Amino acid sequence: MTLDLLKLRYFAKIAELGSFTRASNELGVAQPALSSHMRALEEKLDVQLLKRMPRGVVATEAGQTLLSHAQAILRALEQAEAATKERAEYPTGDVSLGILSSICPTLSIPVIEECSQRFPKIRLTISEGDSQTLRAAVDTRVHDLAVTLDSVAKQTSLPLFEETLYIVGPSGQFTPDAEVTVEHALGLPLILPTRRHGIRILLERQALMSGRELNIVREIEGVASTKAAIRAGLGLTILGRGAVHPEQENGTLSAIALTRPGLTRRLVLDMPADHPPTRAVIEVQKILLAVVIKLGADGHWSCLSPTLSASQ
Repeated sequence: MTLDLLKLRYFAKIAELGSFTRASNELGVAQPALSSHMRALEEKLDVQLLKRMPRGVVATEAGQTLLSHAQAILRALEQAEAATKERAEYPTGDVSLGILSSICPTLSIPVIEECSQRFPKIRLTISEGDSQTLRAAVDTRVHDLAVTLDSVAKQTSLPLFEETLYIVGPSGQFTPDAEVTVEHALGLPLILPTRRHGIRILLERQALMSGRELNIVREIEGVASTKAAIRAGLGLTILGRGAVHPEQENGTLSAIALTRPGLTRRLVLDMPADHPPTRAVIEVQKILLAVVIKLGADGHWSCLSPTLSASQ
């Protein structure tokens, strides 16, 4: 076998930290020994993996390729160990949950709180990202679970909810009784993410169907930055209700649901295929479904079957 796990683990830590010194301290391995392992690994693969810089090291292109595989392999080993050791009453281990950026602030906190209270030995990590990034992370098993759009998820994904889309503007832009149709919204000065994002794809599809062009005045990646641009008067945007509800409640932004027809997007729970989940992953999934149902009852979205029971 060309690669051994020890060298792979050492390489991943050095590449992640960007420093032999920091990796040495964290691993408890002398720096000369780490350097020797890396030289041996590069000789085995006949390729340079790390490039020394004035302040630390960076992975080469080949090193980045190996790092992505190494992270998935090491994570799979950690999960295998956790699955072997865990007890039915007290599940332990690492669980990585990815959530679409626009709903992560709404969904993540109650999931974290519930998990911490019920299963303190589960180490839950939550990451936010766009739908394409989440899909890639599920495919490479970086994430055990991901709340993402159905348009990019696997067919085996679990339906979660339908989220109504809102036109969002600065405070006072829309009165409670105002009405903005989807067709009218397409012509408003919009701040939207790039074409890799689900809402942008959905809106471009709507524009094509209605024979209109999207009036995109600015492209901004990131919900927080988009909201800041709206407050600065740079344009409007279209977001799901969950992403804008807090600002709508405190009056820092105004938003109304799009009408004629109402516009929604479907979110699902995606997970790696052909990879049995650990007990810790199963418990986090149950918590997530329960939180989704509760937020649905609060009006954030319309829950979909089969998440009518959190026991599934």
